[in-house]
Amino acid sequence: MTKILSNNEGMPLMVVGKKVVAFTTEARGVDAIEKMPNEKPKLTFMVGKREFVNWGGMNRYPDKADETIRSCGVLQTALGFKARTCFGQGVLPYRRVGFDERGEQVLKPVEDERLLDYLNGYTFRNYMEGALRDLFKFGNAFPVFYFNKEGKIVRIAAVNARHCRISKDKKALVVYPDFQYGHPITSVSDYRVIDMLDEDDPFLDFEKRKVLGKLGTKPLAFPRLKNYFSNNDYYGTPDWEAALKSGWIDIAKQVPVFLKHAYENAMSLMWHIQIPTSWYDWRFPKEKYGTDTDGEAARKADIEAFWDELEKELCGQENANKAIFSDYGSDGYGREADKWIIDRLKNEIDAKERLTTSAAANNEILFAVLINPATLGAGMPGGAYAGQAGSGSDIRESYLVSIVSNYVEKQQVLDPVLLALRHNYPKLGSVVLRYKETILTTLNTGNSVGEVES
Repeated sequence: MTKILSNNEGMPLMVVGKKVVAFTTEARGVDAIEKMPNEKPKLTFMVGKREFVNWGGMNRYPDKADETIRSCGVLQTALGFKARTCFGQGVLPYRRVGFDERGEQVLKPVEDERLLDYLNGYTFRNYMEGALRDLFKFGNAFPVFYFNKEGKIVRIAAVNARHCRISKDKKALVVYPDFQYGHPITSVSDYRVIDMLDEDDPFLDFEKRKVLGKLGTKPLAFPRLKNYFSNNDYYGTPDWEAALKSGWIDIAKQVPVFLKHAYENAMSLMWHIQIPTSWYDWRFPKEKYGTDTDGEAARKADIEAFWDELEKELCGQENANKAIFSDYGSDGYGREADKWIIDRLKNEIDAKERLTTSAAANNEILFAVLINPATLGAGMPGGAYAGQAGSGSDIRESYLVSIVSNYVEKQQVLDPVLLALRHNYPKLGSVVLRYKETILTTLNTGNSVGEVES
């Protein structure tokens, strides 16, 4: 049986069965929490009579961010690596049964077939994949609960963040597929407005709605999950944006473009070919063309055609390392005459230096998203191009650091799941969800991998 004890000066005391799920306080009450100030959004748009906040100046931040990520290989790989590392080998349910002599929790596995099937099934995995992806790519994820006719939560979905915007009062979520082309048109039924739980305490808000019979069967949005290190009130900023603002992502993108063009034009700005004017007199004699204007134009055209043909034969990847053959004579005193001179131009920034710069840019991008470059086999600061590939110990230790440093994000995406489990399986009690991780160990232990729960 659920009871609500009235308290005019503080937060209501809600009791479910014999358990207290919220406490009275000396605070100013629920209304005071709901009216806490938010930053003033620069741009908003209306959907019906409700005001929503733009995500980015043109309301296209997720689309522009996705373009940036897809254009930078190391950034896309880094974000994918973080999402995969966080999910690990899945999630297992436990129940706390006490503490050991060191003060550590003693956990007992929960052997409920329905719960295990859910945590090992497609629906849960699909939610986790989407939530972790959007949280790292865009700095925000948007979980939504879906109910059946009996009021049970049958699915949690991480709605594609590109299609989501939150209301100015943070009480609603609008889902619209075409924000890159404009705002939702209220006369067209291709958008959805979904009620959203209170972000200060979604668990209490959910219980309050449940007690008051206001849950219903319509979808209900969990407060948006955001990069906890961002101070933005509405949309969190992803960690990798620091690498974008500082220019490292642009550098990482420019170096491969330069090298691509350098190989496509293998001879460009590499050789200086000097041909004596007397050679032209021999190869294209003026008397052959005549001295009138038409003859001079014809001679000039033949010289340019010769250069075009020579350039075609020497440039490009398929013509790399080709030899140049030329004839020369000597004057009456034994000196060389009509000889071509071919010099190699000095390149102050060669390909090796550019690769080192690219490796430094890649490392800076990895630092920005809290990945030790050694995890991916790159040392510091020049990476593999500087002969500093990470050792096995570096890789193992940096991987463990990655698991620990992502603790907050890993717990964030599980909060909606815990709420759903408490609602759907009240008899299970306090369930603890732990990630199953595969960690690398040293070879001299007899095993190359080990499994832990985190």
